Amino acid sequence: MAVQTAWSGVRRFLFWAIPAVLVAGLAWTFMPHGETPPSVSPQPSSTQAAALPENPGAPARKPIFRPYAQIHQGDLEGTDDSGGRRWRIVADDVVVVQNKQVALLRNVQATFYEKDGSTITITGDRGQYDTRTREVEISGNVHGTSSTGRELFADRLHWAPGPGTITGIGHVRLVQEHTVMYADRMVSNTTLGQTRFFGHVHAAVR
Repeated sequence: MAVQTAWSGVRRFLFWAIPAVLVAGLAWTFMPHGETPPSVSPQPSSTQAAALPENPGAPARKPIFRPYAQIHQGDLEGTDDSGGRRWRIVADDVVVVQNKQVALLRNVQATFYEKDGSTITITGDRGQYDTRTREVEISGNVHGTSSTGRELFADRLHWAPGPGTITGIGHVRLVQEHTVMYADRMVSNTTLGQTRFFGHVHAAVR
């Protein structure tokens, strides 16, 4: 009876000890043993990668202006429907921008003609010719002289081919015989004979 009682106790001990040893072995297997896990650097998503510049320190590239055509010592002429000369522009440089509708002029001399033979010649530092509307604008030290002897000074001048009018803008001064007219703006014909003045208009007799 003593042997059976002892053997029964050994069996109970083994019944609980064996599972405990297995659990302890599994736990030891999954526990770290002095090794440092490798660090993983987060990778940017495709959207983030596309947004990053190739060289963050490099300055942003500016668009390069490229003229469509450039002509040195340019000489342009325009005619009316009957082939009569309406205007002639001479400039040191003529730059046609990419849209091909505007010609930029430097050191401009423009002459406008009337059917009766009268003319006015305008000089200026800069000019612009619209190939679509055929309008001409001159700015910078604008000085005009008509075939009738009248002189015009202004900051900017605009010529429209349809009505054939000349518009002077900014510090307008029209000199004719013994009278000088001052205004902010004026609209006149090519001979500077039929002229309307606007803004701070006053006259001085020489």
